Amino acid sequence: RFIWLSGSVISIYFIVAETVKLIFKKSLSLRPRGHHVLPQDPIILIPLLIILRFVLDNLANLQINIFLLLGAILSIRFFIEKKYVWVGLLLGLTISLKVYPIFILFYFLYKREFKPVLWTFLFIVVLNSVSFLVFGFEQAIFYYQHWASEVAPKSYIANHKNQSLFGMFLRLYTSEDPGHDLHVNILSLKPYSTKVLTYGFILISSLVPAYLFRKRFQDRSDLCALLQYSILFTAIPLLSPISWKAYFVFQWVPYFLLYTILFRSRTKLPTRTLWFMKVAFGLSVVLHIGSAEIIAGRYFSDVLEAYSAITIGSIVLLLVQLYAFVQLKKFDLETVHLQSVTRHEV
Repeated sequence: RFIWLSGSVISIYFIVAETVKLIFKKSLSLRPRGHHVLPQDPIILIPLLIILRFVLDNLANLQINIFLLLGAILSIRFFIEKKYVWVGLLLGLTISLKVYPIFILFYFLYKREFKPVLWTFLFIVVLNSVSFLVFGFEQAIFYYQHWASEVAPKSYIANHKNQSLFGMFLRLYTSEDPGHDLHVNILSLKPYSTKVLTYGFILISSLVPAYLFRKRFQDRSDLCALLQYSILFTAIPLLSPISWKAYFVFQWVPYFLLYTILFRSRTKLPTRTLWFMKVAFGLSVVLHIGSAEIIAGRYFSDVLEAYSAITIGSIVLLLVQLYAFVQLKKFDLETVHLQSVTRHEV
């Protein structure tokens, strides 16, 4: 337990460091140095505080999601640097450990970036072949079939702890108990019909980002690309059939980037539009933090989760980012003021 928690804490440091490098092209440093950012800068502390409940949930339950987040961020970094073997290794490993980072692979496939896709498939095959060596061919096939036929279908649950879109739709449109007999449904459809409805909603909703992201990259590290990565990280826990609260640690990237461009940079947006985006950002924060047990109490936290507070907060966060993407030319990361760099740094 101590080793796992120590690894998680160290991974959090590297998550912050890699995110700073990804967005600002600067390094994180524990001591004041030129061209470096200090961890105590509010631009880092505020997003960290926003996702703190998800970090603590990972630490308390010894979850692997912090390591997966680090792997996902590193895969984006190596993609920018065109180190496709490393992209394939990291994505292959994270997908093999838990399936939900596969949406990063789908994103690369949609962007017609076939080299990282091929390397990822190669490493998935190599890593999963270990099970055949350990258990033998027939037993390994049996385990995979059991997972596909028994385990995966049972991941569609209405329990309030499942904050994915699938969980939200099951709570809203079926009479299944989300826990504590907190029925919040407005219809009583069959679970299968609700699953089809959820897929339809996701398919129709995905047409908007699919259209916005249709062009190939001109610069893999500019704000246009960064917003795409950020939106992808926001969508990952929403699209997974089952998303416990710990999965939403992936919201670190969108909260960090949005806080940066909305509160710490100069924009050409009209004052009213910027104010509206900040209010929507704040609403997302309130839904995420306000539904925590330490604030709402255990019972009311469960009630808020039954009403999909975390899911709705993430949807709001997603919509703000999509609007920021549409208004892309009115934001400039070069104007970001980092308080913790040396006085010679702008």
